[in-house]
Amino acid sequence: MIDLFRAFATKEDFFYDGAFIAKVKYQRFQSKLDKETYKNEVVKSNGRLCIINCNGYVNNEIAETLTVYLMMNVTVKESVQTKTIKDNGTLWRNFSKEEIADFSHLTGDTNSIHLTENPVVQGLFILKELCDTTQTNEIEVKYIHPVYGCNPVCVKYEGNLIKGFSNGILCFQATLF
Repeated sequence: MIDLFRAFATKEDFFYDGAFIAKVKYQRFQSKLDKETYKNEVVKSNGRLCIINCNGYVNNEIAETLTVYLMMNVTVKESVQTKTIKDNGTLWRNFSKEEIADFSHLTGDTNSIHLTENPVVQGLFILKELCDTTQTNEIEVKYIHPVYGCNPVCVKYEGNLIKGFSNGILCFQATLF
């Protein structure tokens, strides 16, 4: 999974500093037994939205795929007070600034929003942790509000839907397939 993320983040001729991941879909079709090769394809690109597919292949068969929906040309907004939700679920994760920086360097994601004093947790980092937690092979995550480093993240399970909250604000919804 990390190699797939690196292939996405280091795609040649593509620069997404300042972009936000709006949604991702990840699927694993087979175990990673051999070295994968990767191919990126820009499915759609305009001034506001860019959709990229990144596929990992083993012996010319798709082993895993990542589809990323990026909102382009947006600025980071500091956390603002929105409607606070009282039932936040149970504590799931707290992403430290060091973990966020390490993940940036591991994947090659040098988007500046992850490398500040108040870093935004990478959407792909959240995706990875959700996959590790649920042991799923197919998941779609919609990002609603940024998760900032050093802020506890709570999750609430509703069937195949996982809602993630930070500071009482709904930050993401993940659907397990």
